[in-house]
Amino acid sequence: MAPPPSVARRRTLLAELDPRTISGPRIPLLVFCLTSLLAGWDDKALQLALPEIQDDLGLSLTAVGTIASVTMIVTTVAGLPLGYLVDRMRNRVRLVQYGEVAANLGDFIQALAPNGATLLAGRALGSVARVPDGVAQLPLLADYYSPASRGRVIALLKAAATVGGLIGAPVAGLLVTAYGWRQATLMLAVLATAVACTTFLLKEPVKGGTDRAAAGLGPAVQPSPPPRFWEGIRAAWAIRTLRLQAVSGFVYSLIGGPLTMTVALMAARDYALTPFQRSMMMEAQLVAGLVAVLLAGLLNDRLVARRPSGLALVQGVGTLAIAVLMLAVGLLPGLAVFVAANVVFAVIVAMQTPTYLAMMAHVLPARHRGIGFQLAVPFQLLGSALGPLLLALTEGMALRYVLLWTVPFVVAAALVQLAATRSVAGDIDAARRAA
Repeated sequence: MAPPPSVARRRTLLAELDPRTISGPRIPLLVFCLTSLLAGWDDKALQLALPEIQDDLGLSLTAVGTIASVTMIVTTVAGLPLGYLVDRMRNRVRLVQYGEVAANLGDFIQALAPNGATLLAGRALGSVARVPDGVAQLPLLADYYSPASRGRVIALLKAAATVGGLIGAPVAGLLVTAYGWRQATLMLAVLATAVACTTFLLKEPVKGGTDRAAAGLGPAVQPSPPPRFWEGIRAAWAIRTLRLQAVSGFVYSLIGGPLTMTVALMAARDYALTPFQRSMMMEAQLVAGLVAVLLAGLLNDRLVARRPSGLALVQGVGTLAIAVLMLAVGLLPGLAVFVAANVVFAVIVAMQTPTYLAMMAHVLPARHRGIGFQLAVPFQLLGSALGPLLLALTEGMALRYVLLWTVPFVVAAALVQLAATRSVAGDIDAARRAA
């Protein structure tokens, strides 16, 4: 007897969510999920142990803040040149492997540091050395896995990072409490090194091979010559979908800092939530986001097969929904509304993030995918730099009015994202033909 249609649909959904149903090699997805799972655990250990580190090494807050700011700027600015390097290298997995080795060396230096200067040097090395891994990861995954499964692959990667965020802080806190900051950092470095060794199981995929197969083309007769820097910039910028996403990214970055700060202050001042209560709300956001990111991967693969413009629709409609949430929090003050809006916001962002990455992986030709993924970075930097000026204009406003004041910017970003619905399908076809 055949099961009812609703039961059959649930079984189909669960089967498609199973990572084993993804066609392609198993090892790359496992390796990159493991590295995403452990990413940032050393940061959490050092953040939790900052008072002990100050007592042990006499490190000032100014020194810690300076190295954190410099590291963030360097890792962000390095995106474009590293993306160019990814496009030119014939063996991109070497970039991942050497970056992981150098990053873990930085972790060991931090654990064994005899003074503050050595600790900060190890911290900088560990952070900067992980940048090549992040830049090369998505172009490599796009060449390992077919376009039909890229959405689920990227979603699994983000889900692993979310799980790492859920368990990383408690694990790091327990280790620091039980063994002290040096031993905790050393144990995490050993664990990260063991995972880093798995990157040496990776083999270089054929650049553009999965795109050519999806377009019904045979293997390339001979590899294309490596692109020049400005050639890659021009080729990526010629993609309408990417241009629109870069502009919307500028608007998001412009309001991202003020929005995050405003919500955090509202939780403490307007609703008197304790640090523990705020942490529980963050945990609820992470759990809800974990479910949403997995469903987003499945949705993305279905949209690519049936209606590619839906990828941009998810972005635009999600951003409009965020504007509605901001209006609700600003106009309907109440703890229940505030908490519910924050959880729903986390779900929307969890849906949008893998959708954006999957869309970029599809519209960018394999030859320019490294630099193309990084092309939005200058816009994000500009938006982040102008964010404090935007916040200064709201000085003296009640916090909920600050939210209402930023709603038009969110709506503008949504309209830009929705404009990409007209170009996604054509850009995907062009990228596959270019392979």
